[in-house]
Amino acid sequence: MTVEQLTARINELYHKSQTAGLSEAEKEEQHKLRQAYVANIRANLKGQLDHISIVEKDGTITNLGKKNREEKKSKAAVRTKVLRRRDALTEQERKCCSQEILGHFTSLPCYREADALLAYASYRSEVETYALMEQAFSDNKLVFVPRVEGQDMEFYQITELSCLHKGYRNIPEPEAEEGKSYSAYLARTKAPQHILLCMPGAAFDLARHRIGYGGGFYDRYLRKLFLAGKPIQPVLTTVALAYSCQVLEEIPWESHDVIPDILLTEHGRI
Repeated sequence: MTVEQLTARINELYHKSQTAGLSEAEKEEQHKLRQAYVANIRANLKGQLDHISIVEKDGTITNLGKKNREEKKSKAAVRTKVLRRRDALTEQERKCCSQEILGHFTSLPCYREADALLAYASYRSEVETYALMEQAFSDNKLVFVPRVEGQDMEFYQITELSCLHKGYRNIPEPEAEEGKSYSAYLARTKAPQHILLCMPGAAFDLARHRIGYGGGFYDRYLRKLFLAGKPIQPVLTTVALAYSCQVLEEIPWESHDVIPDILLTEHGRI
């Protein structure tokens, strides 16, 4: 959507809220549109600042574009530091925390309303998601898991955990079966669906900014699939799963980073 389209729809929903009121789906849409509008403004502002140099109090000149590149380097340092913290958790600590996170996850209204769950297959010390997928199967929800395809990824439907096999960097992935991708499912869907997407990550902060593993797969996927102004848009909620040791007060971030709607740790929702 362009800024003009975002503004028009936000205004339309606002006026409706003052007269007839909004449905829950429209309230969710309004919230996401406002987030997209703010992100767009931030991106435009950041693009302008990248071409500006400022004179510091001591007379030195700081190029904001160079400063931005240095911040990217600091993201790598934060990623390394926090992943060491996560890897230091014992197997029992990870198991207990993952169970707590699962309880918080399945109690979310967006989980109960979801028609489909797009969930990563946990690997190494990540928050465990296999019990989460099993619960979704039991609740008669469609389950899709990502598969890396070149520089991008696509989600494919699975009906049981045995459908997963070692793939990209030994991460469990589904087979690329024709007609089983989430894109194919969305193309044949006649009406908007409630979709819940789980995101892994290395580090997070209290504003829900996220540092991933450096590949940018989720940022590209979400922008391509859900922010492209398609005629049939799902009601999408993104939820990042993390242990509390992965959450810092503030982390470096960039305007193109996708911010999850919800961040869940063993202590609850952010």
